[in-house]
Order: sequence, then C-alpha cells, then structure tokens
Amino acid sequence: MSDEEGPATPPVNLQSTDKQSRPARKQVKPGQVTKNEVAQTGKEYNIWYNKWAGGDREDNYSNKVKSQTLCDIRKDSGWTRAQKTGMKYCCLYFARGCCPYGYECNYIHMLPDPMQALPENAKDCFGRDKFADYRDDMGGVGSFQRENRTLYIGRIKETGPGPETEEIVRRHFAPWGEIDRLRVLQYRGVAFVTYIHEVHAQFAREAMACQSMDNDEILNVRWATEDPNPTTKVIEKRRLEEIGTAVISSKLDPRMVDAMRTIRSLEEGEEDIVDGVDSVDVEAEPPNKRRRMEGTSSSDEGEGGPPKPGLLSEETLQGIKSLAEMRNKRMGGPPRPVKSGLTSLAAYGSDEDD
Repeated sequence: MSDEEGPATPPVNLQSTDKQSRPARKQVKPGQVTKNEVAQTGKEYNIWYNKWAGGDREDNYSNKVKSQTLCDIRKDSGWTRAQKTGMKYCCLYFARGCCPYGYECNYIHMLPDPMQALPENAKDCFGRDKFADYRDDMGGVGSFQRENRTLYIGRIKETGPGPETEEIVRRHFAPWGEIDRLRVLQYRGVAFVTYIHEVHAQFAREAMACQSMDNDEILNVRWATEDPNPTTKVIEKRRLEEIGTAVISSKLDPRMVDAMRTIRSLEEGEEDIVDGVDSVDVEAEPPNKRRRMEGTSSSDEGEGGPPKPGLLSEETLQGIKSLAEMRNKRMGGPPRPVKSGLTSLAAYGSDEDD
C-alpha cells in the first residue's frame, strides 16, 4: 500500500489571459455522441440512483460502458457567453467533453475559480442542488452539510508497484486542480485523491467518471466517506477554523479587531493600555496583585493627585454626565429604584423574637 504524500501538483492555469482571449472550442458536433440505452433489469426506474429498481445484479458498475468523450482542458477552454451574462457556473457537458456549443454556450468553459465564491453554497460548481445526505453508493451531486474534497477512485488496473500506480493516477487527475493528498491501496485497485479546493473535486468527478487511464479500465469515481483517522480529523478541523477566522477577519473593520484584542488583553490582565500605548507587564507580580495595587494607587490619587487616565477620556465622561442630567430634567428627577416584593415584609418580626 502506498500512502506517501507527494508535493502538491500545480493545476493548469486556465484563468490566464490567453485562455480568456480565445473562444471556447466546440468539443463535438451535434449528433456525434450516441446515447446508449440502459438495459432494463427491473420494472421501475429509480431517478435517484439512475438505474432500474428490482434488478438482481450484484455489481451495478458491471453494465457501465466507457465514456465516448474526454475533456481536454488545455484545448477546450475559452470564453463563452457566460463572461457577458455573468453566469458563475461551469458547463456540465464541457467537463464531460461533449458540449457542442463551445463559445455559444451560456455556461463557463473553464476550471472553476476557487477564489470566486459561488452564488449558493447548496449548489455545486455546475449549479446542481446538493442534498442533505449522500446516497448509499456515494454517487450523485453530494451533500451540503460537509465539505468533501476527496474522491474515491475504484476499478484501477494495476500493472506495477504502488509508486507506479500513484504516478498514473496523479498524471490523470492533476489537470483538474491542485492535489493535496494522494493515497493508493495497492493490490485493491483503489485510490483516494484529495484536492485543495472542493470545486476542483466536483469538476474532476464529472470529468473522470467512466473514463480510463493507461490500462483501458472503466473508472468508478465516487465521493469518499469521512476519514476515520483521528489525526486527519484534527487537521481538517484546524483547517476549517483557520478558513473561518480569515473570512471573518476580512469582513470586520481592522480598528474593531484591534479594539477587541485590547479588551480581551485587559480582561486577561496581560497588558495595560494607557492613551493607546502598551505598557510592559511586570513579571514579578501576578495579574490579580497588580490589579489590587492599581486600585489602591488610583484611590490615593483621587484624594490629592491627578486622576489616572482610563479607557474613557474626560471628554467622554463629561458627555455621559451631560446626557444623564438632560435625562433627569426631562423625566423630572433621577430614576426611582425598583421596589422589591419583599420590602413590605420588613415590618413583620419573627415569633422567636419574643
């Protein structure tokens, strides 16, 4: 079994100027692709699993045929009508290599740009609706409840050692995006390809479904289940937290972020900020002791010395006092304290007092 993680494979730069300046190529001619009818093996056709219900075949993939077309990402990419209309989704038939419209297509004929957010998170890069749960066979569009960047590649014909098979898989799946990890289960004909971005995994799944690599096999490309490895779960959780932190920080005002960090540091007693200048912590004294000493010194200065500046300036305090006075005048006096329901019982004594 080969479980080595090689260097990240650089994707094809399809967002360059030369790809956007040329029109997209028409991949096939109308009527060139013949649609093969699926043999009826049951009485009802299940549109969810895309097969006949009631069939007794143990392996549904045995009646799959090799795809007649394959997308050549370097030659087929180019501008379409989507650049003028503002369409954000890719063409599904372009990914499968069978779009007859080319530059006349209303969808994008390029790899999805991971830096450009999709209009809806509940849809994939082709504009198809995701579902809450995965199908039992891990096929279909996928689920919107979990970000899945890993593809399961089955039915690989191995003709050499694990590193050789890994090189073959990497060569065929690298054009669809930057690969993060690649794992090959030797002697089992299975590989797991993890992309850095989920949109590239979605595109690669459609582009390599029912395709062959070097040994004329028919690949079974599905979504991979969640990795049960605890280390992988921790790494994935940390990665999602970093992405979330970066997104939130980019939406917030930098001054607000600095203010929140200042308030947090004051609450934790790590540093004192006077007039916007950070003072050095006293290492010899613990934070609680330093707070008590600061409280004592401030009370002493209140009697004779000048007051120590705090978080609010004197102008702000004067403004708050002025607002309070105006409110008292408008309300006819300071607000009355709310009487508790137990005050009326204060006059009653206890029987034990006699």
